[in-house]
Amino acid sequence: MGTTAFYSNKEEIYSTYDGNDLGYTYTPESTTFKVWAPSAEQVLLKLYSTGSYIENGAQVLGIKQMLFDAATGVWSASIDGDLNKTYYTYVIKTEKGTHETQDVYSKAVGVNSTRSEVVDLSSTDPEGWENDKHMLLDRPNDAVIWEIHVRDFSSSDTSGISKEHRGKFLAFTEQDTRIPFTSYPTCVNYLKQLGITHVQLNPVFDFGSVNEITGVEYNWGYDPVNYNVPEGSYSTDPYHGEVRIKEFKEMIKALHDAGIGVIMDVVYNHVFSTADSPFEKTVPEYYFRMQNGKFLNSSGCGNVTASDKTMFRKFMIDSLRYWVEEYHIDGFRFDLMACHDIETMNMIRAELDKIDKRIMMYGEPWTANDGENGISGEDCSNKTNAKKLSSRIGMFNDDMRHGIKGGSDDDSKGFIQGSTHSAYNVIAGMMGASSVTFGNWANEPSQCITYDSAHDNLTLWDKILKSNWCDDFDTTENSYIAQNKLAAVLILSSLGIPFMLAGEEFARTKHGDHNSYKSPDSINSINWTRTVRYSKLVDYYKGLIKIRKAFSPLRDNTTKAVNDGYIVYNGQTISLTIKNDTEDEWKMLSVIINNSDNPCVPQIKSQYELPESWYVIADGDKASDKAISKFDPEKNITPHSALIIVDAKSYEKINGVDAINEADDVVPDIQISKELMDLLK
Repeated sequence: MGTTAFYSNKEEIYSTYDGNDLGYTYTPESTTFKVWAPSAEQVLLKLYSTGSYIENGAQVLGIKQMLFDAATGVWSASIDGDLNKTYYTYVIKTEKGTHETQDVYSKAVGVNSTRSEVVDLSSTDPEGWENDKHMLLDRPNDAVIWEIHVRDFSSSDTSGISKEHRGKFLAFTEQDTRIPFTSYPTCVNYLKQLGITHVQLNPVFDFGSVNEITGVEYNWGYDPVNYNVPEGSYSTDPYHGEVRIKEFKEMIKALHDAGIGVIMDVVYNHVFSTADSPFEKTVPEYYFRMQNGKFLNSSGCGNVTASDKTMFRKFMIDSLRYWVEEYHIDGFRFDLMACHDIETMNMIRAELDKIDKRIMMYGEPWTANDGENGISGEDCSNKTNAKKLSSRIGMFNDDMRHGIKGGSDDDSKGFIQGSTHSAYNVIAGMMGASSVTFGNWANEPSQCITYDSAHDNLTLWDKILKSNWCDDFDTTENSYIAQNKLAAVLILSSLGIPFMLAGEEFARTKHGDHNSYKSPDSINSINWTRTVRYSKLVDYYKGLIKIRKAFSPLRDNTTKAVNDGYIVYNGQTISLTIKNDTEDEWKMLSVIINNSDNPCVPQIKSQYELPESWYVIADGDKASDKAISKFDPEKNITPHSALIIVDAKSYEKINGVDAINEADDVVPDIQISKELMDLLK
């Protein structure tokens, strides 16, 4: 029946299968089960009444011998009758022993993931699901991405979410939520006003580090168990697999109804437990890269999956298609993407293109342990090899990240704190990492994810404070807010795809915890009262997002804007001036950033003729798509601040001569009630 052996990265001695029906195929009349297990000597299908052995009334409903097709390596069995909500496992015998396991292709599972479940997926569709549409953008650079953990989003008392939905998928479905005792919006209500286009959800597939029965543990979720199943701890009922499916769909629909796309953080590079994984129990030593009998570990988590092997590559493609087609997911962020080979990533892009070319796709262009990747450096999906990948496979620009703020966890300084040593990386990043002059590892700006912080490492606010040797994470020092604003200008006025950790715009703190993957809610939860405390900072981000949406060259996914832009650095300021040929938009925009301790006269240069006059739409205090004032070229830019100015003639044509909006977005004095003060405590 086949043998298990050591596999080199390209060698495969088993028959493979290209059908699209692995897992179960359900109808009310019968269900067919198929599992690829070419090295197995015997496979039994075992049916259960419940999803775990700990539940009262659990019983075996039946056991059936599965039949083997040596040409494909697939075992199959069909059961007559309606098996909807019936649980099942496979008992697989190989030369490595006999193991009972859930299905590699599980679509639903019981509590804590040990048994798969047959579910009539059509019965899990929420009302109106047939009319739900993907939120897809014509250009990837139109996106403004906000990264959030499902539990962080609503677990705090400040979220205004009903108690039963806090930390759950259904928190995203509650409308018009507000900070208790105030009129300040929270959760999706807040996101609609902020103006972002997408949320990126930290892993929402089934992961192993949180006990779904108790739900008291916390984890980011980068420990996959069942890739095609929503995580049970985020549902209101983890015991019944169909519940988490429906609630996940309700979350997606609510975000789509709010005009927000959903990007899913996927972790195909490793699994939670090698020995306990359904992959290893089903086909031992196939799905992972190994050397001399040892599992390789470029993921830093004890194993690395073998994307370069036919059946794991197929699994990745099948899984991604499933999330798009069944759950209407709008894009994917790949964890440790350099663990995967270039051929696989390009094949995934091609398969997603068959559904819709606008589905987003990007990832981390690095591994956790380069020495144990198992594929050659020229074959892995890292930044060095970016030009071998589709320009629509984006990569996080860590050079820009470090250039903006310095090292992610230490007290070093970057451009926003006044460093002159990191300006080159900042300039290259502003040009979408695709400028021949300043550095072009990316094919086009569409391949450059521009960011300064993410879920891992210090938050932007905590990094700013640490690098300024401040240990009071609740401080409101204006100089630190100014540095935060400079980071926002750099991210949102660069030519790549802007990405933000949730809460950057209200000085989110994790109290200096740089690796909060299993820290408690008290560290990780969004404290929505900070949107009140830092409301002027929130409004600054809102204004920058409006500016980005109003000036299409900032969102150009080709190198045209790179070529039409002119950037200059004089040791004190960076200025980026861009020409625009788009009708009914400003014809020229200039971003000028002063990171020094001294005021300076703005420098504006371009290879094109400059306008005679300009309007200011952003300065150190405000940002708006409406003019704040007329630009005075003799007036100094204040220290640690930015100016964004636009061509006056085209602005007046669009907005009128008297279009200066001095009072736009002015934040009133905050009146905090006794009840809110108690909540803040």
